[in-house]
Amino acid sequence: MFDFSEKTDALTMSDALHLLRRATVHPTWASAKQLAGKTPREAVNVIMQWGSTPQPPSWWNTKPEFTSFADAAKLWYELQSWWVKHVMAVPSVRERMVMMWQNHFTSDYITVYAGQWMLIQHQLLRRNAYDYQKMSNEILGDPAMLVYLNGNQSIKGNPNENFAREWFELFSLGVGNYTEQDIVDASRAFTGWRVIGLQGVYNAQLSDQGPKTIFGVTDTFDGPGVIALTLQQPACSRYVAGKLAKTFLESEPETATIQAIADKVKAANYQVEGVVKDILMSNGFYHADRRGALIKSPADLVMGLASVFNVPTLNSTYITAVMRALTQEPFYPPTVEGWKGHHAWITSSTFPQRQRYAESFIDGRETASSAKIKDEAGTNLTVDLVTFIKQLPDSNDAKKVVENVSMLMLSMPTTETQRAVLLDIMMAGAPLYEWDVNLPSAVSRIKFLIQAIVRMPEFQLM
Repeated sequence: MFDFSEKTDALTMSDALHLLRRATVHPTWASAKQLAGKTPREAVNVIMQWGSTPQPPSWWNTKPEFTSFADAAKLWYELQSWWVKHVMAVPSVRERMVMMWQNHFTSDYITVYAGQWMLIQHQLLRRNAYDYQKMSNEILGDPAMLVYLNGNQSIKGNPNENFAREWFELFSLGVGNYTEQDIVDASRAFTGWRVIGLQGVYNAQLSDQGPKTIFGVTDTFDGPGVIALTLQQPACSRYVAGKLAKTFLESEPETATIQAIADKVKAANYQVEGVVKDILMSNGFYHADRRGALIKSPADLVMGLASVFNVPTLNSTYITAVMRALTQEPFYPPTVEGWKGHHAWITSSTFPQRQRYAESFIDGRETASSAKIKDEAGTNLTVDLVTFIKQLPDSNDAKKVVENVSMLMLSMPTTETQRAVLLDIMMAGAPLYEWDVNLPSAVSRIKFLIQAIVRMPEFQLM
């Protein structure tokens, strides 16, 4: 069973890196060094303060464009770049939560069409990242959601069941915890919404205000009434707990683990900030079984690697293109179920692409290309490998270099045999005394080492 007791001994560098990998997409040596030596409570209190609220694009509150496809589509890609640049800028636990909720209350830019509505939904999720109850109530009248699941077409006498079905199946309870009749009557309660300009507007005259029976309770439920009743169901807190467990702990958490988190979610009335803190401070979170228990998402792979090597200005359009190729295009989940994640990230196609991306990045090139990676201004970027190594302790000790780089880039401890192989790759047969981080030859040696690490299957884990 998951150990929810608070870990009180100081974090090691390995512990701190584990915390950063799971809570942010910025597992850097500098940040880990800042947290190492602190208790988990102290470290978590520090990282929960990281981050900032992004300034929205200038067009966010303008009238949606429906006459020119080119003008409308232009905003989709600007939205993606805006988000990528913000995530790249600073480490933040809230960003991890926003990513989780974007894969929970899903919408895609093709169906929704208006970039303004997609941005408004994103801001809703960001604003309520730790308040599932408020988020659920606001998503009911969210323009993007109303369009995505046809809620704007649902009126008394002709209710659309899409939102009601997904509310129970994907957003709150999970399959098996509701009936078809619950969906039928809930869809009646969700009628009456329209999208006007940039807002979802409720019109009581278009809503069904008659009696409905949901979960065996009969009343004249409206949308918020259905949500309130749903949140009272034990399956709801378990469903939210499952999302948190799969985000921060492991892909297949035990039932007892989910229930332990669910108890906290329920006790907190779905205000989950304290629950997230409890998870990140627990002995169970730092247990060896949790290390490497998740497969990196494309976001963690692409943006995380750029962060590790201090390349925060890597061109956002390129980042988006790589994420698209690796099947996680921002704001475009494949279905209303979102991205399956974990094992689904790795296929016979994406695994070699993930390796090629990392190898090419270390070489300062775009994936499998001779073209140089660029910053937002279009200027060539250089991955400064020597500076990267010099930030680590004992940078003039070849064995320590291998040990520290492995600790930073791999979520699981390496074996003595693995380190010996990596050391041999780095030195290319030369004696250890020839290692000198200040010599010109150091650049190629470092590149040999890091490219060998990113080819390891373990590099895909976090």
